Amino acid sequence: MAENDGKARIDFVDAARFLGIFLVYYGHVVERVMQLGNADAALQYKFIYSFHMPFFFLIAGMIAKDWSMGTGPRAFLWSRVTSRLVPFLFFNLLLCGLSLLHKPDFPPFPLSTPGDYLNAWIATLTWLSFFNVPTWFLMALVSVEILHYAVFRFLRGSTPRIVVAALLFYAVGYVLNDAYAFFPNWNIWLWNEAITMYAFYLGGIILVRMEIARWLGARQMALAVAVLGFALVWLTYDLNQGPFRLGYDAVVIVAAAHGHWLLFPATALLGSIALLAAGRLVQSWNWMRYLGRNVMVIFCLNGVVYHHVNGPFAAWLSADGQPGVASLTAAATILSILLIAAILSLVYLLERYLPQLIGRPTVAGPLLPRLS
Repeated sequence: MAENDGKARIDFVDAARFLGIFLVYYGHVVERVMQLGNADAALQYKFIYSFHMPFFFLIAGMIAKDWSMGTGPRAFLWSRVTSRLVPFLFFNLLLCGLSLLHKPDFPPFPLSTPGDYLNAWIATLTWLSFFNVPTWFLMALVSVEILHYAVFRFLRGSTPRIVVAALLFYAVGYVLNDAYAFFPNWNIWLWNEAITMYAFYLGGIILVRMEIARWLGARQMALAVAVLGFALVWLTYDLNQGPFRLGYDAVVIVAAAHGHWLLFPATALLGSIALLAAGRLVQSWNWMRYLGRNVMVIFCLNGVVYHHVNGPFAAWLSADGQPGVASLTAAATILSILLIAAILSLVYLLERYLPQLIGRPTVAGPLLPRLS
């Protein structure tokens, strides 16, 4: 990617990240409606989940710093502690405190006794963040970044080598997770799925080296790629018939449930590139870029609605019978917009006063010093 493309690259990536986080909010709403037996919600869930989490790993690769070049292990690990582990702990502590006032209705983890809370914290620190389930992504990302630090020093000099490595990591990760169900309990910091997701992380690096920002430079091209990409995902996502896990007929990355070995990466890459193209179309919207830059906070705060809001809303929406596709889409869209709008003041306050706790360790805030 040419150096003078830097600003455009950042802008469209930030905008695309917000579009991705909107799909997270929307997907979690329709998940709860799906659990009440709504077939339309199940299809929407399967469509979104066919690509939206691999997209975030791909984006992470696009903006990744090559820590293996000139950075020692201690400095690298401290950077992961301050930029990943600190926000992970902060947002899980926040939701742990909230659970004392209002018990989460989903997932059905017991939180009635001190022993329950101890077990929940053991799980949170090892294989799944019970108090704030969406933050499992940070666990997986740390494992991916550790793998990247160890491996990329041998790959950086050759794009073909990176392509081969991406294919190999995908193949190994897919075969391993297809053969063994590590989730729950044995997927410590999602090490098993980190192998598969590292392929998408490397995919992001490959897209940067292929100058994707230049490909999408013309709005007509970006529009064509977005429309074609989403259309192809829509035409193919339901062809993936598994095998899946957790009783869901869909890709679920946290459980390393991918389904078909070829259809999964195909829809994941098509959807991710379509999202990037859509981000190019709206990159001039300042508010969307701002939200994209704060995607970690918005992502982690989704735990509040995931555990406390979406369930009651789904029950209300389905109280008089299963909603049709139009009413479901409208309701889930409106709720997702309202939820994101409702947390913006908290996003601003955390960015202003506690940036060190939300993944910005190099920033000195008024309440705490910089962490690195």
